[in-house]
This record gives sequence, structure tokens and C-alpha cells, in this order.
Amino acid sequence: MNPVSIQRSPEPAPAQRAVFVIGAGRSGTSTVARALAALGVEMGQDFKRASRKNPTGFFEDAELLELSKAVRNRIGIRADSVRLIEADELQGQVMSDLRDKARQIIQRKFLSASIWGFKYGRTLRILPFWEPVLESMNIEPSFVIALRNPLSVARSRARLDPRRGHQAVSDLEWLVSIVPYLGRTRRYRLCVVDYDQLMDQPVAELSRLARELDLPQELARQEQIEAYARQFLDRGLRHTRFSEADLDQAPDLNPVVRDAYQLLLKLAAGSLPAGDESFWQAWQSIEQRVDELAPMLSLIDAREQERRRMLLNPLGPLQAISLLKPWLRR
Repeated sequence: MNPVSIQRSPEPAPAQRAVFVIGAGRSGTSTVARALAALGVEMGQDFKRASRKNPTGFFEDAELLELSKAVRNRIGIRADSVRLIEADELQGQVMSDLRDKARQIIQRKFLSASIWGFKYGRTLRILPFWEPVLESMNIEPSFVIALRNPLSVARSRARLDPRRGHQAVSDLEWLVSIVPYLGRTRRYRLCVVDYDQLMDQPVAELSRLARELDLPQELARQEQIEAYARQFLDRGLRHTRFSEADLDQAPDLNPVVRDAYQLLLKLAAGSLPAGDESFWQAWQSIEQRVDELAPMLSLIDAREQERRRMLLNPLGPLQAISLLKPWLRR
């Protein structure tokens, strides 16, 4: 008897595509988000306002940004937290109301867009939150990593916050923004854009970005691309530029950051395609090295949280001294 063949229904084509711009802070995520807008990706209209931190604008939807922060806050993660996040912290009933809110925002703002985008550099940190939201809405995600030399990242961060701009501190933030859950993007479109390359040859980089994300040509208009390259990009805002050779001359650079950056730079330079098996095998080693740092990262977060409690309660140390005074007099 011949075995009965089972006809499987083809999976439905995605109703929409979403492009997430990710990357460590001060890596040019806003610049890359603006590039997507120039290529015709719908980024929304209600953006976080420009500030001294980013005078040319942030280009991230304000409501989705607040939602992402709410997800982060619910599990006790600060903007500068470095502890690793377990996937089950972001799933289950604890996040159900925020998942519902995410669906409502997307339907209200991007219902008519075939391809829309959202920039939140730390999206990889909370990717297990987004996956069921997108799956339930039949939205196919794509990812763009804004990449920048980690030495430049630290210098740029130091201009705003000297403590977080210390190379060792900046490197840990770089790692946890880029490494965790990147492997889960493997089955989707992924493009890496190097900030310096984008500043040097914007038109060529936008062409590569559109090609690697398979963006419809009819969405992009030449005048938008030229306006981005000639009017939006301000090379005067790039205060530092380091080469790969400089990495070997930086003794305080985290070696895991160095290796991860150089590996991603191969994708940005076109030396490797994003789907290359050798890239993902090498990336597994990076992930393992970061996982091994988990206890230290958790300890750093706990100590920083305690430091902040002391700062928020300035009378605490004074009260402790006053309690000790009677004993000191004996």
C-alpha cells in the first residue's frame, strides 16, 4: 500500500514587513533610521524630539519607544544595565498587556504600510518580547545593525556621560546591545551598516542597504536619497574616527568587543554575506564568551543599583554616621 501523502498548506505570505534598526548607543542608529526613510520605509511621524544628545533627530516612533522602555522597566532593566536577560523574562503573562499595546500601536500607525521601520538600539535585548507580537500579526521582521568602531563609541559617549564613556564600561554596553539574541535573526534579512562607511559614501551604502533588505525600488526616490546624502548628513558631527589597526593599540578595549566588531565589519564591508555559515559559526563563539560573563554582568548591575539607591537617599550615609557617633565616643 502506498503511503498517504499529506498536503501541507503553504505558509501565508507576510502581511507586512518591519525593519528594526539596532545597535549600541552612539553608533549612528538615528543616521541609519533616517537612511531607511530616504529609501521609502515608513518610519512614522511622531518622533522623539531632537536634543543636544542628537541634534539631527532620533527618528524613532515615540510610542513604540515608550513601549520598549516599559518592557525594559518591567523586568528591572535600566538604560545602562548590562546583565543578560533570559528569554522567559520577556514572555508569558507578565508581558501580555504590553504585547496587546504593541499590536494596537502598530495597527493604528502602520496599518497601510507594506514596509515600516522602528529604531530602538536595544531591541535585541528584548527580542523575545517582539517575536510573538510580530508572529501573531503575520509581520516579517528584518534587522539593520548600525555598527561603529567601539573606540569611537566610547569617545562619543564620554562627551555626554564621562562615567559611561569609560572604555571598559562602554564596551559592556556595546556587548549586551549587539550580541544577545542576534542568532535568532539568522532566518531573516540582516544588514550591517558601518557608520564611517555611510558617512564616506552614503549613496553607495543606501544602495547596498536597499539591496540586502530587498526593498522595493519603487519606494525610494532619487531626490530623497540625494537630500539625505547632501543635506542631512553632517560630517562635522563625527568627532572621531578610528581604524581597525587602532584596536590593537587600545589596551583597555575588551577583546570580545574587538572580535565581535571585526566579525560584523566583514558583513558591512561585503566580505561575507549575512547568511554565510562561517559567520554564524564564529558568532556562536562570541555568544558563548558573552554568556560566560553573565555572573560578572549581574554583579555589576547589582552594585550599580545599590549605588543609585544611595544617591537617591542622600540622608542615608549621614544617618548611618549619626547612628555610629554614640559608639565612636565610647
